[in-house]
Amino acid sequence: MKRTIFLLLSVFLTISVFSQTKEQLDLLDKYYQKVLDEWHIPGMAVAITNGEKIIFSKGYGYANIAKETKVDGNTLFAIASNSKAFTATSIAQLVEEGRLHWTDKVTSILPYYRLYNDYTSQHTMVEDLMTHRNGLKTFSGDLLWFATTKTPEEIISGQQYLKPEYEFRTQFGYSNIGYLSAGKVLEKITDSSWTDYVKNHFLKPLKMNRTLTSVNQIAGAKNVATPYFYEDGKHYEIKWVNWDNIAPAGALISSVNDYAKWLQLNLNKGKLNGKTFFSERSFNKLTTPQATFGVGKNNEKVNFKGYGMGWSVQDYQGYKIVGHGGGYDGMISKSTFVPDKDLGIIVLTNSLNWAPTAVVNKTLDVLLAGIYNGKDWSADYLKYKTEDEQTSKKERSKDEELRGKLGKEHLDLKEYAGTYTDINYGDVVVSESGGRLFFKMLATPIFKAELKHWNHNIFTFRFDKNLVSLPQGKLWFDLNKKGEVEKLHIDVPNPDFYFTEFEFIKQK
Repeated sequence: MKRTIFLLLSVFLTISVFSQTKEQLDLLDKYYQKVLDEWHIPGMAVAITNGEKIIFSKGYGYANIAKETKVDGNTLFAIASNSKAFTATSIAQLVEEGRLHWTDKVTSILPYYRLYNDYTSQHTMVEDLMTHRNGLKTFSGDLLWFATTKTPEEIISGQQYLKPEYEFRTQFGYSNIGYLSAGKVLEKITDSSWTDYVKNHFLKPLKMNRTLTSVNQIAGAKNVATPYFYEDGKHYEIKWVNWDNIAPAGALISSVNDYAKWLQLNLNKGKLNGKTFFSERSFNKLTTPQATFGVGKNNEKVNFKGYGMGWSVQDYQGYKIVGHGGGYDGMISKSTFVPDKDLGIIVLTNSLNWAPTAVVNKTLDVLLAGIYNGKDWSADYLKYKTEDEQTSKKERSKDEELRGKLGKEHLDLKEYAGTYTDINYGDVVVSESGGRLFFKMLATPIFKAELKHWNHNIFTFRFDKNLVSLPQGKLWFDLNKKGEVEKLHIDVPNPDFYFTEFEFIKQK
């Protein structure tokens, strides 16, 4: 359903920039509104900055639909993995001070650090933690931390049970646990918390006064966006999930006006307002590709793409482009800056969508390359999204066809009840009550649901409304030769969490 979207907050322009870019900024302003409408985004904020000041800051739509609170440049959103650059830059500061070396072995600092074999555990260096080349596939192990009661130490040591996808240091595999480990290294070296270090070395000096370091601080804050998930023409409100146990990888909550100050610091390669936060040598280290990956079909003007430390790096229109994305349940963000053109962009939204990338790409086309009527990035991404949805629909249809070819028998529901344990994750409890079957994942209290019989020893489920972004999943039981329940498996098809990494064995 289309809603009336209010344009909020006046555009802030410096006189010198206004004369050069007013037509461009007007064009972009209209495009941002178009993107908001096309993607059914409740609210979005965009800021464009140079190395000295914000030249454009505007909010679109709603921070909260029910309350009709409007987004502006100070509205707080989760920036998620945009937090990683703060962690990598903090490590760079310690290296500059001589308190740490990039090549220091992690186990000499964190004795509990473990990977899938002794060699990788013992040879992982500090810089390896932030380059996403530990041999694990992207997002491997994320279920160890998402909404769990596990401590950072348990999460980090739990990597030893994750199966590698690649040889060590050979392929890119995005690792949130790597950044958690880097944060714990920082805490060990400085004898302070990651939160305090980031506050004292960046947030306070940069006067990022509205940036939060934990979901726990939201209750005392004003002008905070609500996370949403859009499905079947309706927006579903999502509760904020605490990310304290993975803070160095994604805990920060900020506004476009606050985050623009961080972009200004990086546009100036570590210097701002007469103060040096880190050296240009460190900046170059962080923004030099440590891992590389292929160029996609949608990047005609891109010759290389890679990942430094806390920043993605690529070229576009002949310029070095640095940036990062952030994905939180119900919020997507993207930041980008172009050092050689003194240009930075931050986009924050309160729904799950690909729109921030479309916004950034269009902004680069207009401001970097002077392309006014070029590619409609939003339209292209919507096309890809539609194709993805159609593929998923076909897969679900095939799934239902398969269901009809399987037997419908199942054991007495009470035989499935019990505690099932995975050596890494912990326990899943299955219970029967009134002829209905339920399960809950003890380390993740919000992961619980009723099981609906599908076929044989296979059941379907969907988590409650607070996890509406996760689709229907399956839970199935393995039987031994005696026909007794022996194991439990879970699968929820989604791009973020691998439930199938765990095998739960029934306890006697």
